[in-house]
Amino acid sequence: MSTRLLPVAGCCLAWIAMVVIGGAGAAADTPDAVTPDAVEDIEPERQSGPPSPLAARAKAAAAGGPNSDLPKFDVVAKGYEKVVAGADGRRGLYTLWTRKKDAQVLAELPRNFQSQTLFLAYTIAGGTLTAGVQTGDMYVTWKRYDKRLALIRPNFAVRTTGDLESQRGRDRVFTDSVILDVPIAAMGPGGGPVIDMDALLLGSAGRFFGYAAAGINQRLATIVKAKSFPQNVELAFEAPLGGGRFGTLHYSISVLPKSTGYKPRVADARIGYFTTTHRDIGHPGKDTPWVRYINRWKLEKADPRLKKSPPKEPIVFYLEHTIPVRYRRWVREGVLEWNKAFERVGLVGAIEVYQQDARTGAHMEKDPEDARYDFVLWTNAGMGFAIGPSRVDPRTGQIIDADIVMDEGFITSWVNAWRKLIPQTAMINFGPQTLAWLQTRPQWDPRVILSTTAERPAVATQLTQTRSDQPFAGHAAAVADPTLMGDDPFDGLLGRVSQVNGRCEYASVAALELALVRLDPSLLTDRRLPGGDDSDGDEPAAEEETPPGQELDGIPEWFIGPLLKGVVMHEVGHTLGLRHNFKASCVYSLEEINTHAWKDKPMTGSVMDYTPVNIGFDIGETQGPYAMHTLGPYDEWAIEYGYTLERDLGPILARVAEPELLFGTDEDSWGSDPRARVFDLGRDPLAYAESQIRLVTSLRGDLLDRMVKKGESWAKARAGYELLLNRHFGAVSIAANWIGGALSNRDRKGDPDARVPVAPVDADSQRRALAFVIDNVFDSEAYGLTPELLSKMSVDKWFDDGGFASIFDDAAWPIHDRILGLQSVAMTMLMNPDTLNQVYDNEFRTPAADDALTLPELLSTIGENVWSEIEGAKTAKYTDRTPMIGSLRRNLQREHLDRLIDLMLPNPRLGVAAKPVATLATAELRALEKKIDRLLDRRASRLDAYSRAHLSETQVRITKALDAQYIYNADDIGGGGSAPFLLFGRE
Repeated sequence: MSTRLLPVAGCCLAWIAMVVIGGAGAAADTPDAVTPDAVEDIEPERQSGPPSPLAARAKAAAAGGPNSDLPKFDVVAKGYEKVVAGADGRRGLYTLWTRKKDAQVLAELPRNFQSQTLFLAYTIAGGTLTAGVQTGDMYVTWKRYDKRLALIRPNFAVRTTGDLESQRGRDRVFTDSVILDVPIAAMGPGGGPVIDMDALLLGSAGRFFGYAAAGINQRLATIVKAKSFPQNVELAFEAPLGGGRFGTLHYSISVLPKSTGYKPRVADARIGYFTTTHRDIGHPGKDTPWVRYINRWKLEKADPRLKKSPPKEPIVFYLEHTIPVRYRRWVREGVLEWNKAFERVGLVGAIEVYQQDARTGAHMEKDPEDARYDFVLWTNAGMGFAIGPSRVDPRTGQIIDADIVMDEGFITSWVNAWRKLIPQTAMINFGPQTLAWLQTRPQWDPRVILSTTAERPAVATQLTQTRSDQPFAGHAAAVADPTLMGDDPFDGLLGRVSQVNGRCEYASVAALELALVRLDPSLLTDRRLPGGDDSDGDEPAAEEETPPGQELDGIPEWFIGPLLKGVVMHEVGHTLGLRHNFKASCVYSLEEINTHAWKDKPMTGSVMDYTPVNIGFDIGETQGPYAMHTLGPYDEWAIEYGYTLERDLGPILARVAEPELLFGTDEDSWGSDPRARVFDLGRDPLAYAESQIRLVTSLRGDLLDRMVKKGESWAKARAGYELLLNRHFGAVSIAANWIGGALSNRDRKGDPDARVPVAPVDADSQRRALAFVIDNVFDSEAYGLTPELLSKMSVDKWFDDGGFASIFDDAAWPIHDRILGLQSVAMTMLMNPDTLNQVYDNEFRTPAADDALTLPELLSTIGENVWSEIEGAKTAKYTDRTPMIGSLRRNLQREHLDRLIDLMLPNPRLGVAAKPVATLATAELRALEKKIDRLLDRRASRLDAYSRAHLSETQVRITKALDAQYIYNADDIGGGGSAPFLLFGRE
């Protein structure tokens, strides 16, 4: 059993709301805010039922006076039963009494309670889809105010190591905060104050769990657990939450020692660790007042004389008994894999794993919610997530507790949410400037475009309302609420002294990879190589070690096992302090990965990336590893920096420029470096994107045969097509990121072989990426739609909870709406402010003698393809059934025309590129107008009705737009306003 920091002397989501972290900001700012009836009056709308009788009696007795004025303990505790402390007979941290009939709990604090720093950890242990995920924690102290106790959060965010005057100045301004206060019910037999714990933990549950505890019904509460140990107190209550569903609220209270001998390690931006950050205001002459420590465990050699030694105290993970037996081997291997990295720094067996077993009783006395124990939990909520948060001492960055929650849905559920996933994919690298631009142009927001026609107005309105007053145009990184964990993409990173992994989407998106395998399991054995095959019959090493035909939940174990292991490794990495590394996938080439020599090697530089399944379709000599099944070189390097016992870290950091140690994390993912993105693979991500399109094209070719078996619904054909469409567009998104890209590096001046901090992506790669997007989105043939396929793409409808999402989907797949949506999204990806400004900046950044992609080239290349039918018109007569311009292309052209007209208008949200873009868009419109005039003058009679009407309308719109008088928005003439508009002509 690992004790680590806690036991001294009384002493890690797809997309879902979880619970409150720490309650920061929810309480009064200073002790002056303490009121006699604070507990009773706290957020009454969150409570159901009157104050507890004990609280009422204590309130009545709180009129003033010494301890003798308090009610006698025997009177207060009448009807209560004392809770026996730990089995060893030692006194518990608090002495507890319970009255189970009405869920009443009394606690006597020790006499020295005011000198203790407490670690208060809380979790919703049951009743929610994210049950078991660490909710939050606080580091608090008790302070007595006459007959009340205030729970106070010390201010660790601002400190000083300066002189006495600096300390006094700090103490005057940066005070501690009151979380809540409670009345003293009596003085206990041990001489300490007695408080009403159920009133504190149930009546004030909103202070800890936020809206997750809204509407809690205290009248029906029951005590689930009340245990007191020398090191900690464990209390849990079950009560109906909002909506009536029973939920279990678990609290773990322990004492933090003043010192453990742990030495903080300063963070370095070249390596990605979660950090504990504070301002040191005592040294104004320094470059920055910010001090950052990495978050890590305290690991020391049991015998410092040995080159390799076991640790004094290992990190111990318990595998919860809920983990299916069929998966336990892979979960265990995923946790223990990290020992390879620790051995490199001289620590053997740094991590230990034990299986909790309900049949034998092994470790069943331990609870995941107990902050003394680190667990891997398993849930079956169908959410498809995995998360590995940790709890950290805010004074030093020492990790003291971690739990990993795995939801089985990522393995077993069939993913059919492409309309939600494609907008996320398209907007991966959208920065605040593009988001602000989309606020005034919601019709081009991917979230609006890919909604159904009926839903678009509501979606657009909601986005406008929620983002209009938010900083940085509502970018997810700027609006993450530190109070709630798991409901925002960047939870745990901002608004906390100590960062944690508040949300991780690796497993939820990995579910798409599994869905592809379920779509066509033969992908794992039949690579269908153009011009060749795997005639030598070699299979992945894992398959050779597993009996043929052995499957786990319908998928070969040699495939699903390593994939699960990789997800576990990723989450364990978070619990060790490591952040994401989204550049790691760009370390090795696809040709290298898919060779016989690579079967035991990592696919990428780090398991901390979001890595797709490697399906070596037509690349390499054989199928390489499917999943990231072992640690990468970056992982070993990061552990070396964080956990080495050597004092000189310089030689470790000096390796930063080594190609295999490429690093970029969450805040790099919306920047200009296209390597910092998720679910790409290989040193040449464009080659990976091209391979994915070939894979999708191949699968579409026989989708009806492979996907739908005899006796099955044809709705599976639609589900399969849309799944492939998501993969198709994921490849397009990868390529779009390279247009206007600039590679960024974290090397410092003087680092060996240091790279320049910023280098534009070479022009040829940008042109290749642009051609890829155009060919695979704008071309009508890119989607593989045939009359036969469309005739089979139906939908199953069930008017119940399981099928309601589909009842408004028409049985006939909406061809034009869907394809135009994708084309419009791609247009947004190519012609948004971020991309246009980056291309413009790269022109200046690139030496004049060197080649560069320019704004004129970008706009003209797009325009020439979109309107290619005009230049390529044949002399033959067209018909309405064989039009000159097909329906999908006419829609695309209207969309492009809208964009050009918009770009030619004064547009301050477009940034510094607005004026050159406007003049270039005007030139594009004039050139297009001339081409259409010439075509209609010469061949109007030979055109089909569709094309003739379409071109005539285009001609009129361009003429009006170019001739129109327009005004600037109100920002230029005083006052507010939005985008500029035409006085006439805009249709």
